[in-house]
Amino acid sequence: MSESEVAKKLRGAWRYVGTRIDGGNWDRGANPKGMIYYGPHGEMSVQIAPDVKRTRAGAVMTAEEAKIALTDYIAYFGTYSVDEKAGTVSHHRLDSIQPGDSGDLVRRYEFTGDRLVLRPPNSTMEVTWERIA
Repeated sequence: MSESEVAKKLRGAWRYVGTRIDGGNWDRGANPKGMIYYGPHGEMSVQIAPDVKRTRAGAVMTAEEAKIALTDYIAYFGTYSVDEKAGTVSHHRLDSIQPGDSGDLVRRYEFTGDRLVLRPPNSTMEVTWERIA
């Protein structure tokens, strides 16, 4: 089975640029960081960290420190598949940092230069990534 052209274009690492919803920026602070990775064997992972100060005063994280560290932090991994006819990529999550997150995430994709824009179907949200490798 040959790899699709879209899967070839997806493969690699992408830096988080930003999220827009309803035409406005999703506030993740001044300098959020993130990466999405699509591997050559159908593996994928994503992390997005908001720009917040994370501290830990002692050897064990307090409940408040954990809340700050995890609020608006996105992280999951699994496999992916491409449906070129539908113009979508599906993230088949094996696990996620967010409680209760499971199942597949379907995203419409768009390539513009060295950028990738992912959009959930029937949503005004768009997440933009820039190729780094």
